[in-house]
Amino acid sequence: MIDRKMTIWFDLTNVPHVNFLLPIIRRYEDKCDMVFTIRDFAETKSLFEKRVGKPYILIGEHQGGNKLRKIWGVVERIFALNKQVPEFDVKISCGGDASNIVGKLRGKKTITFDDNEKAPNWRYAPFSDLAFWPKAVPTEALRKQCFKKNLYQYDGYKENFYLAEYEPSASFVESLPFEPGADGKKHYVVVRPENIRANYVEGKTSIVPELLRELEKAGANILFLPRYETDRDYAQGVKGVYIPAEAVNGLDACYYADAILTGAGTMAREAACMGVPSVSFFAGSRLLAVDQSLVDAGKMFFSRDVKAIMQFLRSAKHGEASLEKSKAVEAEIFAKLDEFILGN
Repeated sequence: MIDRKMTIWFDLTNVPHVNFLLPIIRRYEDKCDMVFTIRDFAETKSLFEKRVGKPYILIGEHQGGNKLRKIWGVVERIFALNKQVPEFDVKISCGGDASNIVGKLRGKKTITFDDNEKAPNWRYAPFSDLAFWPKAVPTEALRKQCFKKNLYQYDGYKENFYLAEYEPSASFVESLPFEPGADGKKHYVVVRPENIRANYVEGKTSIVPELLRELEKAGANILFLPRYETDRDYAQGVKGVYIPAEAVNGLDACYYADAILTGAGTMAREAACMGVPSVSFFAGSRLLAVDQSLVDAGKMFFSRDVKAIMQFLRSAKHGEASLEKSKAVEAEIFAKLDEFILGN
């Protein structure tokens, strides 16, 4: 333990990091001072402002799909973070090449959370003092990426962690411009496009335009959450589509939806953990281990065939959402964090 108040630095570089790190921020905000840095990417900044509402330093931006630009972007961000981030004792992030290196340069403790074994994690693994991974990811694959004694694997998914304290907001569904159905409820499906600009997607085009047209034919209300401004073009001329003017709470969007259809993993896993019909049309060559485990368990449906997706939706039903698993994951992770950060 240290005599002065400990300072935790949180580095957030992508949209899902806001929801994930929020419970950790809430747990330690009375015990520790905090510093926040944010990368200007997608809705990360706006969602942080909406859900966390604390001062932050904006450093770095997404470098697109060019590998050389990505490498240079990491180098630039290392220098910028080291220059602009004030004194801290512990750094916490989801992944984080640049922030982990800065943490080690400063001789401070570094904590990381991840669930993507396909990413080049070897770039930050040696600089992480405590690395959290779900048990669904094979340990041997992580050892090969240089996670050694710093590796801690928990029983569950990262989505379980922040769902443990989630409370749905009725004002969210009330704000949607859809007419209530015969049961008095607003029915809709969420569509979130693939990340076509990502390195892991080569030579593939989005299935979203076709998917939106088929959903329109089925008479569905569609809450469409574009990843990039250009994604808005997918919805041109399609009836029943609503695109929010600002970032929405993805957890509320999942909770009240009839189904989640997404080209990325996070929302699909959130829905699966809530018992909401979950469809992944991920465009990479192979699903992440966490997603494959949910598919194998029958909690997520995977396909890039629009007809197969529509067939699944016709028979899909909500399951019973239980917080028991999420509470267990939360307790396990916080016990390890308290031991590492506070020494108890």
